[in-house]
Amino acid sequence: MKTHNHLLLVAALGVFTGQAYAQSRLYSNTALQFSDITQSGSARFQGVGGNHASLGGDASNIAGNPAGLGFFNKSEISLSPTLYSISNKSSYIGSSNTDQKLNPNLSQFSLILAGNPQSYNREWRRTSFGINYSRQVNLNNMVTYGGTNNRSSMIDDIVEVAGTTPVNTLENDYNNGSPYSIESAFYNLYLIDALSPNGPYRRPIPLSRSSFQQTGNVETSGASSQWTFAYAGNYADKLYLGISGGFSRHSYIRRHNYQEQFVNSGPFRSLDYREDININGSGIFLSAGVIYRANPFLQLGASIHSPTWSSMRMTYEEELGVDVTNNSVPVYDSNGNPVTNSQGQQAYDQLPTTRVNIVPFDFEYSMRTPLRANGGATFFFGKKGFLTASAEYVGYKGMSVRTGDDNQFKTNNRRLIQSSFNNVVNLRVGGEARINFFRVRAGVAFLPNPYSQNYNVEGKLDRSKFQFSGGAGYRNERFYIDLAGTYLQTKDAFVPYQLNDPSNYFSAKLNVSQVNVTGTVGLFF
Repeated sequence: MKTHNHLLLVAALGVFTGQAYAQSRLYSNTALQFSDITQSGSARFQGVGGNHASLGGDASNIAGNPAGLGFFNKSEISLSPTLYSISNKSSYIGSSNTDQKLNPNLSQFSLILAGNPQSYNREWRRTSFGINYSRQVNLNNMVTYGGTNNRSSMIDDIVEVAGTTPVNTLENDYNNGSPYSIESAFYNLYLIDALSPNGPYRRPIPLSRSSFQQTGNVETSGASSQWTFAYAGNYADKLYLGISGGFSRHSYIRRHNYQEQFVNSGPFRSLDYREDININGSGIFLSAGVIYRANPFLQLGASIHSPTWSSMRMTYEEELGVDVTNNSVPVYDSNGNPVTNSQGQQAYDQLPTTRVNIVPFDFEYSMRTPLRANGGATFFFGKKGFLTASAEYVGYKGMSVRTGDDNQFKTNNRRLIQSSFNNVVNLRVGGEARINFFRVRAGVAFLPNPYSQNYNVEGKLDRSKFQFSGGAGYRNERFYIDLAGTYLQTKDAFVPYQLNDPSNYFSAKLNVSQVNVTGTVGLFF
């Protein structure tokens, strides 16, 4: 098992006090990313702020509050295509970059079968069954950053990682040009020097006083989606009960390309580093909900959603390259003095290669996402429209990642999750106005910061999210069509590497904007 993983997921930062801890942060951050649901469902529900708690009669109820299926008196099929756009403005050591990524996708597909009405002399009036595909989390993103660093290099990170590792270990790990660790790759490409047979290590002497023009690009893709099956009943047109369950699919790909141009560095010109992470898995979940119609004007609802229990697999790959004049590097002793040949001239070593691929790392583990509980109320203005509000508890501290045979891995991640994340309550408010067959909608949501630590980002970083939505629709007895737009704004950061002294490295500050445009077309039958 490879012991180095010094780069972070775009959505989170962390303090690395050891390499096992670094890998733990990778897995726990992934659990949060697959749980970070900001907006999902049909255009109607998105238009009113994503409120699923106390509204019924929408296909989104299948994956939201399944009790809402009890409102259906007609069968329905619907489709919700979406255009997702994310924009990042990064600031890194005084330089700015802007990136945007578009992702068209299918937000939701639903089929609802409304049962025949029972005798209205009976208390149980009707039952309904629904099948739903929904994309819960969109992980597409792109970030570019760059600036001149006069304090440190990625080399300094590897110097600290190598620590007191014996030189012969780094040489043996090289494996004929395919190193088992990133430390071995840096050492055998002459990007770190040993001060003794047991370390510690340093930058090569020509790079000791260099500055570094650092640039990088991080691109991610993937999603968390689910198939949900729900069943609900209507008791006396007052109480609606529903249950649901299904299976989810997770996928995440991240590609990070990083370069350093060396300034005043002798024969050393540059290094480049590539990191690829590929994570996928599947899981199962259960949900239950209730909606109570207190009177014609007030409706109350609540639902509970179990964690998703998933089996995951990660593949981690790294590549390192160096550019030096004539593929040769000067040799220095442990005191920093030039090593000379028999003619008294500077000695050089010839690099057999300038690029290596670290042996890929494959790992399987189990992941549990947080428990969610939702409650809300809707106030109706007759047939003119409604106002709705909901509060959603998300227990991020209850997440877990584990393996079947490594209790230390489980313990490390449990401790890390408890110290790194907050349980939060997401708040949403929205409304709909009705004018004959037409609908106009608006909503707002506040999603608090799930991180309890700042992770050495310069200044205070609040990752809370503000979300604004609006939409319109048309509905008659045969079909409906809705359109909704959502705008989300937040802040984030990305660190290409970290050092023991936070004052010696920099983070790319990110201003993040997301726009989600969803349309829904539904047919009654």
